[in-house]
Amino acid sequence: MRVVLNGNSLTIDDAAKVSERKAEVEISQHALNRMQDFRHKLENMLEQKEAIYGVNTGFGLLGKKSIPKNKIRQLQVNLLRSHAAGVGEPFSKDIVRIAMLAKLNSLLNGNSCVRPDVAVLIANMLNSDVIPYVPMLGSLSSSGDLTPSAHMALALLGEGKAYYDGKLIQSGIALSKVGLKPLSLEAKEGLALINGTCFAVALGVKNIVSVRRLLDAANSVTSLTAQAVGASVQSFDDSLMRLRKLKGQTSVAAEILKQIESSSMIRKDAMPQDPYSVRCVPQVHGAVYEALEFASEIVTGELNSVTDNPVMIEGKGILHGGNFHAQPVAMVLDLLSLATSYLGTISLARTHLLMHRSEEMHKFYAENPGLESGLMLAEYTATALQNINSSLVYPSSSFPANVSEGIEDHASFGVNAGLRCLNVAENVSKIISIEMIVASNALYRKGEGGVSQQGKRLLEIIRRISPVVHEDRSISEDVERLSEDVLRGALT
Repeated sequence: MRVVLNGNSLTIDDAAKVSERKAEVEISQHALNRMQDFRHKLENMLEQKEAIYGVNTGFGLLGKKSIPKNKIRQLQVNLLRSHAAGVGEPFSKDIVRIAMLAKLNSLLNGNSCVRPDVAVLIANMLNSDVIPYVPMLGSLSSSGDLTPSAHMALALLGEGKAYYDGKLIQSGIALSKVGLKPLSLEAKEGLALINGTCFAVALGVKNIVSVRRLLDAANSVTSLTAQAVGASVQSFDDSLMRLRKLKGQTSVAAEILKQIESSSMIRKDAMPQDPYSVRCVPQVHGAVYEALEFASEIVTGELNSVTDNPVMIEGKGILHGGNFHAQPVAMVLDLLSLATSYLGTISLARTHLLMHRSEEMHKFYAENPGLESGLMLAEYTATALQNINSSLVYPSSSFPANVSEGIEDHASFGVNAGLRCLNVAENVSKIISIEMIVASNALYRKGEGGVSQQGKRLLEIIRRISPVVHEDRSISEDVERLSEDVLRGALT
């Protein structure tokens, strides 16, 4: 499996392949040639002693400080060391892999004026599975993801730590084990490595992939719950859906219709009308679908963008601006947090419905109600998780910022938004897993001879992890394992 990079055609699916399945990264020769052309132009400007911000000057408010030619390399190293100020637990390796990939793809456009050697080293580290240790906390995602990017970039120099062969070791040692030499930075390269949105966009990719899987799982478990409560098929009727001009709603309804096809447990009549947690699934899940489409468009664009500053534009020379500001990605990550929480809210409502519909002789799906509590507390756990989500969906990107003596007086907090979205997604995966367990037990108690063919297959998958509850037992491990499978797409 191979992903070829040229700077402008990287997809979210390709990024997921590199992240999760460690697909090999290959760089197009045309992109390397383009990088070399831009590099020559920068070196010519330096030979003519032109002042270039961050190349032969200081940074931020120190941008008017001229740096002697013999100190330009040290300037770039100092930049990485001083900006590597992150704290907290490390990012998971799959997120760092996406960040490396995003940075690499951005550099291939050439506008950052770094040598092709920088891109080649990043690609070789990915292909050798040498992954930098990067603390999660410290990025404002305003002048790019400076802090985590500095930690990531230091590993290219053989400084800091990196993961290799399942161990966390010194980066220099990790590089030597796979036959790679640490990078010696030249002019502009340290700045190019830390300026940009690579960690915000990495979290964008990670969350989009996770929410896609959650939406698939939510549609699937809805089909089970609909059969368990004998829902009306009219709620998913295609002609009804098309009266509303929303692709997401129509798509979700079509998916559920496919999954309940052949079921004899679904009603054709509409009365009495079903609770909203079943009847309005196309509308609620469809809204999540629309949010995913929007987020995917923004993140795909960002994966193929140049978000450095300053940059070189052919015919215009060096231009300065704010492409490093991660507001577009931060905004959609905040949106995804809210959208993902909708999946948890409506799944919890369906779990309430299933518990309410349990018959007295098997209340809460217990074998001997009273003596046993059955799945009573599963509903409690799902409710607690959704309560946590309600406090996590406040938009990180709405928070004010004012650092570097007022030069950086607005921030997007894209990384923080992405980390919160990951938390929401993990909680929702557990809420959906609880609904799966309850629906499985509800169908067992009701009798499942009329369950659809796709429903039977899903029940088999669920019950391999969480067998029907015949006597009281802890289901904590069942929920955790189902949640893991939901997030890796194994239940759809």
